[in-house]
Amino acid sequence: MPHRKFEHPRHGHWAFSLGKEPPDIEEKAFPKDDPTKPCKLTAFLGYKARMTHIVGEVEKPGSTIVARGGVETLKPALQRLYMTRAYAYRDALKSFIEGYQEGIQQIMEKKEDSSKAQQEGNTDKNST
Repeated sequence: MPHRKFEHPRHGHWAFSLGKEPPDIEEKAFPKDDPTKPCKLTAFLGYKARMTHIVGEVEKPGSTIVARGGVETLKPALQRLYMTRAYAYRDALKSFIEGYQEGIQQIMEKKEDSSKAQQEGNTDKNST
């Protein structure tokens, strides 16, 4: 038996033990601000293993989110586009973007037409 597969994974290997708790991250002291140096990222708002969403801090006074800790999950992008080699797929990407833009324009035109029809219908009802 060269390896133990999924029932008894090797200890310390995270690829097979996805349900295991991540180790605790200790807080470190923040360095004092030096105005002569450029700004840089010193810490993250939060960290969680296998986190698939983005978290943002909320500072709206009187909000229920602030009462719960002030952290809100942000909505992901509507469509994600993953490219590995842009130079190899340049034509495909260009045609995809053009088709996407045409589809958005058609949807916006339909919305404008329906809103104009509703406005005309409302004015006709009001005049009689």
